[in-house]
Amino acid sequence: MADETTEVLIVGGSMVGLAQALFLARQGIRPLLVERHAEISAHPRAQAASPRTMELLRALGLEDAVRARENPHAQYGDILQAESLTGAELGRFDGPFRFDRHEVGTTGWTLIGQDRLEPVLRERAEELGADIRFATEMTEFTQDADGVTAVLRSADDGSERTVRARYLVAADGSRAPIRTSLGIGHHGPGVFGRQMNIVFHADLDPYVAGRTFFLCFVSNPVVKGVLGKLGGADSDRWVLAPSLPPGSDHRVFGTEDCVELVRAAVGVPDLPVTVESATSWEIAAWVADRFRSGRVLLAGDCAHVMPPTGGFGGNMGIQDAHNLAWKLARVLRGQAGPGLLDTYEQERAPVAEFTVDQGVIRYLQRSGLDEAAAARHRPETTVLFGHVYRSDAVVQEAGDDDTAVVEDPTSPTGRPGTRAPHLPLVREGKDVALHDLLDGGFWLLTGPGGMAWQEPAAALGLSFHRVGAEEPPEVVERFLARYGVQRTGAVLVRPDGFIAWRSGGAVGEPAGSLTAVLDTVLRLA
Repeated sequence: MADETTEVLIVGGSMVGLAQALFLARQGIRPLLVERHAEISAHPRAQAASPRTMELLRALGLEDAVRARENPHAQYGDILQAESLTGAELGRFDGPFRFDRHEVGTTGWTLIGQDRLEPVLRERAEELGADIRFATEMTEFTQDADGVTAVLRSADDGSERTVRARYLVAADGSRAPIRTSLGIGHHGPGVFGRQMNIVFHADLDPYVAGRTFFLCFVSNPVVKGVLGKLGGADSDRWVLAPSLPPGSDHRVFGTEDCVELVRAAVGVPDLPVTVESATSWEIAAWVADRFRSGRVLLAGDCAHVMPPTGGFGGNMGIQDAHNLAWKLARVLRGQAGPGLLDTYEQERAPVAEFTVDQGVIRYLQRSGLDEAAAARHRPETTVLFGHVYRSDAVVQEAGDDDTAVVEDPTSPTGRPGTRAPHLPLVREGKDVALHDLLDGGFWLLTGPGGMAWQEPAAALGLSFHRVGAEEPPEVVERFLARYGVQRTGAVLVRPDGFIAWRSGGAVGEPAGSLTAVLDTVLRLA
């Protein structure tokens, strides 16, 4: 008999695990999250929340809280390239934009380190009922047809207790002990090098010399890496992220070695430096061979790893968690068949393959790309918003035999499996973006002549919006064009913002059509 039970056990309390706890709690599921470290890491690691990630957090009312904690130099946006902070400037380029220039998303990037984002995720998850336990390690687990039994050990006193969960989500990082124990391999290009983080204190204001930048990329014979400020205007806390060769480890670098790397990055040989801490991780690219084994599901870096260029990795993990949360919730509540969980891998694995490749392409650009790799390069907007899901949770249309993993989201098709295009709506006289409404349930959108869909939608528990009831004509035309429907047509949008099904126009029995569609999407049929 287990000491306690939970519906979902999450192993790993970094960004992806905390996001998984948050999204599940928002769905009404109270998960248990365990993390072996005593507290959230002080190292920034991931440096930005993508527009898609911000779109998901905005729907939960967290956009302002996240932006309030963004990095001190986020206001500047651009990135400086130089031999060193005091050396010759090699150029500048635009960093991520806070607002979407293409009007594809509802919001833009937020330049926030992982160390600043994770407390926001944790606080909100706990407010919604998630049970989050740091300094707690899962030491072993077994699974059967009905669930998972795990042993948890307290780092404080060494005591152990067992927990029984219906499902386990592995968010235990790139070392992936859970994936490895399940015998799930991985494939991909492999290891390119190693990235080190040195958090230090030094007065760099005289060498910044009034210049504005979000990050400074330094490159000289001693160090190649990224320099960024961690504290506010009056702080002397910075981070240097130097690149290391494959096989290296930060532990071979003593305090004086770290000091010398910082001095080389700044270009001041006798700079007073106090090192706070140092860590490192592999720069690699691979995708797990499977994202699920029975009652265990993989999310984040244990399922896919990519170079940091582009800022795709951590954001991909958050979107894994979002995709998985609504599916787990419905299966656990008996509102969907267990086969719905199979669609997690069907949808996320191809997107992971594509995004890892895009990260590698951007990483290798520094040394030049061959023609084949250059031809695969896709714009950032496509990487972030252009995913096309082909799974059993999407009602694919007859004749849609396109196998592409992405489409150009600046020219959306509105076909099932794609993210619902951004749409400015009006509800009860208030302006609201479509994706701001997507905080957990299905929505049925119709054209202005779609009144016949409203009653059956309500009977099935679907939220309903008739575009044109309050919106001006230009929004109606935008909806019809981008979603590919007529004025009497309808579009079913899933809780994750992807289109599950559409009807180009009116049907004879809307109630029967919607019932059949939901049974298919939720794997009840």
